Amino acid sequence: MEKKFTLIIDLDRCVGCMACMVACKVVNDIDPGVEFNKVYKVGPEGTFPDCDMFFFPKQCMHCEEPLCAKVCPSHATYQTEEGVVLVDHNKCFGCSYCIWACPYDARTFNKKKGMVEKCVLCLPLVLKGEKPECVKTCLGNCRIFGDINDPNSEVSKYYAEHSDRAMQIHPKIGTKPSVIYFKPRKGASKLWKSNIR
Repeated sequence: MEKKFTLIIDLDRCVGCMACMVACKVVNDIDPGVEFNKVYKVGPEGTFPDCDMFFFPKQCMHCEEPLCAKVCPSHATYQTEEGVVLVDHNKCFGCSYCIWACPYDARTFNKKKGMVEKCVLCLPLVLKGEKPECVKTCLGNCRIFGDINDPNSEVSKYYAEHSDRAMQIHPKIGTKPSVIYFKPRKGASKLWKSNIR
């Protein structure tokens, strides 16, 4: 069976430390004001002590059916065999169609380079046997990464154990994201439905 790299983000474990954002900027040498990886605070909502709040990390979803690739006129956006969505900077001429097509606001235009950039799941590190930088630096251990098709992988085992909380963002769009969220168990159900779905 082919490898399929998958990132699980367990929202019960995210503490909003922003370490993933910082690590991503450092390892990818991202310009100020640009993030491939963003963490949003959802809430608080309610009246103390009955309040709900959680943190929501967001990045490229590395979709199985990426709309960004379908609209790219130069075929600069493509998928690896493992399902990672990348941009070939030798082909990208900065038309930004992919930015408009992405329903997750996960792409950015680099004015200096005249091309589109995004999260690459730290593929060069992953192919060396390492984890993506955001996973390595996550203080709450909310990010679990690996080959979901390998039943012995950490990500596959974690998914099997907690699959009742699994959720893809905007599933009706049909992009089939490879980033899977686990909904927060501790309240926040109303916030999840009104802000994320």
